Amino acid sequence: MDLKLHCVKGIGRDHAKFSPVATASYRLLPEIVLTEEVKGERADRLVRCFSPGVMEVTEENGVRRARVVNSRLDTCSREVFRHPDLKDCVKLNKLRDHFIFSVESTGALAPDVLVCEATKVLMGKCRKFLSELDVVADTEQQGMR
Repeated sequence: MDLKLHCVKGIGRDHAKFSPVATASYRLLPEIVLTEEVKGERADRLVRCFSPGVMEVTEENGVRRARVVNSRLDTCSREVFRHPDLKDCVKLNKLRDHFIFSVESTGALAPDVLVCEATKVLMGKCRKFLSELDVVADTEQQGMR
């Protein structure tokens, strides 16, 4: 058998098959604020309205109270608004300056390596853009003389 092989290194810009990323997404961090103290049976129902790990019921001096544990786990189901007696107890927000990125990989590179490499590419593009701005500014200054 006589074989002749050719290998081509490609990048995602050439074709999607060269991109090692399966899914890349982001979302804003949910913020859950209890506007009033929720006790007893209402606390149990409130906790059931959210994803596991978001809220919990604690007991102090024989009184069961709901409290937010980890709002990051919230899937924003808005189930709480279906309960007339609970909907005013909770305020759901999203923090506009806190992003949660999710990157999956199907290639040889791990997601954290992909993010680092992508950051390096972005920084290079920013440097090039800034140098182009400097050239434009220098050209304008020379034109004013």
